[in-house]
Amino acid sequence: MSEKNFSANQIETIKHLNKPMMVLAGPGSGKTTVITYRVKYLIEKHNINPRDILVISFTKASATEMKNRFHGISKNKECVKFCTFHALFFEILREYKNYSVNNIINDFEKKEVLKKIIASENIAMSEEEILISEITNELGLVKNDLLNLYEYESNCVEADKFRNIFNKYTEYKNHYNKIDFDDMLFDCYDLLMNNKNALLNMQKRYKYILIDEFQDINKVQFETIKMIALPENNIFVVGDDDQSIYRFRGARPEFLLDFPKNYPNTKKIILETNFRSTSEIIKVCNKIISNNEKRYAKDIVGTGKEGVKPVVVFSQDITTEAFAIVKRISSISSVVKNNNYSDIAIIYRNNIQGRALADALANANIPYKLKDDVSSIYNHWIAKDIISYLRLSLDNADNDSFRRIINKPKRYISKDSLQKASDYDGSLFYNLLNVCDFMKKRDLNKLDDLLYNLYEVKKRKPFECVKYIRKIIGYDDYIKDFSAYSKINDKGLFEILDEIQESSKVFTAIEDYLAHAEDSRKRKNENKSAEDFNCVTLSTIHSVKGLEFETVFLISLNEDIIPYKKSITPEEIEEECRLLYVGMTRAKKNLFLMILKTRYEEKIERSRFLKKILK
Repeated sequence: MSEKNFSANQIETIKHLNKPMMVLAGPGSGKTTVITYRVKYLIEKHNINPRDILVISFTKASATEMKNRFHGISKNKECVKFCTFHALFFEILREYKNYSVNNIINDFEKKEVLKKIIASENIAMSEEEILISEITNELGLVKNDLLNLYEYESNCVEADKFRNIFNKYTEYKNHYNKIDFDDMLFDCYDLLMNNKNALLNMQKRYKYILIDEFQDINKVQFETIKMIALPENNIFVVGDDDQSIYRFRGARPEFLLDFPKNYPNTKKIILETNFRSTSEIIKVCNKIISNNEKRYAKDIVGTGKEGVKPVVVFSQDITTEAFAIVKRISSISSVVKNNNYSDIAIIYRNNIQGRALADALANANIPYKLKDDVSSIYNHWIAKDIISYLRLSLDNADNDSFRRIINKPKRYISKDSLQKASDYDGSLFYNLLNVCDFMKKRDLNKLDDLLYNLYEVKKRKPFECVKYIRKIIGYDDYIKDFSAYSKINDKGLFEILDEIQESSKVFTAIEDYLAHAEDSRKRKNENKSAEDFNCVTLSTIHSVKGLEFETVFLISLNEDIIPYKKSITPEEIEEECRLLYVGMTRAKKNLFLMILKTRYEEKIERSRFLKKILK
């Protein structure tokens, strides 16, 4: 590729030699090309030893892509170091602490260890998997942000319990000489802070450091790289503060925003040409991100491809939104003619939103793949409770379902009573009502009420069934009592419950809905092998970052969804805006912005971020 193929800013970036440089690279601005050509230029024009060059990215896939691209344009194929932060830091630990891959704790072992530790702390929880995930993130955040454990306030458990979990987990790792991925970062930082010889060797080894996706860097990574880059500080960073969306991992746009403060002689370049999207899409994306105040001002422009304006679509509810998307996919000419489903992505803020879309696509026989490895909503314990009520309405002798829901809400039927009833053959329900002579009148009345309610449920359509179970039988009250007893916020549980109720809307018979729930579980398991096929991509915004598609549907752009209801501070709100911006900038030609009028039968406002594009 000759110079005439690059913009003036790209050429200046590629030819840069010494001292710090910060490259602000907008979406689709060719940053990977710029990085690889700069490495080539350093070697071929400035005679830099390839072994002195270190190129870091955040994922193995992106590091491999850059390495392969570089090999395609250069003869120096095996000398330049392309790697992730974790790979680099673990390599240093192997050299100075004699670690091997056997010292790395795998995800399964880590989860099992934390599960036992959490159980030992007697922590009430609504769902074990979610709590383990949240605690895992916070354990990493303490290390990644170099925080004082005894000053850190956990968002998911009491402060003293979090410290106990942290310390017990650390004791386990120390006992078995194990480290996790967060330890790789912290331990390397600690090593270089306290081992002058190791630090000096790293500084001599890597004299030119290039970092991609710098907006995703966390404190421990930044502080470690700062040490290695000394004394020459030939550090070259490429990133976009408008695409910093990993605050929960410790990433902060401030590291990019404050880069010139840390390196006062920084050369700053902005790559403002978006080679990916049409001008109409770029215009709307620029308006969205301009909602944020703490950012570098940029004027992202296209390459002359005008295209069509992004389409705003209002839908009555989640179900009609999913049907509208299926209808539009079926009408896109390139898909109809060439069967290019892989050109399409449906993107959402939270995993729970994928349920309606997966159902609608499956019903229309449109292949899809889930980018995020998440369980079907029908595997959630709340769904299992509702399904048990429905099954019991069809068959009062379903003993497994009876055991599951008998005290949801509380009916004071003891385990001892259930055990005695099971000594007789047949239905536990029937035995308690008609056979067992130890039942109190109060308890018999509650069972009579349940029998009547199940009869009423059986007469209804699934959507009305779920409403009846929640409001008349009292399952909503059970969730409130459970949350109060467990000292947890009930909003997430009611969101799951609302989604389950919404999922039943399109069915007219209980049997059909139960069959659908079972099929959904099977589809989720089968979908794990769908990665290599021509499928529509279903993904959260976080998981689709770095990818691009001809057509993008961004769904449910409403308040409490994006920005998410848990986002309160100005910093959190700005990150939510960046999330929307990242999702929108995945689109190359067609962008659909989907907005709900109601959600779970309640009116819902459009996202505040859309004010500048919707009059």
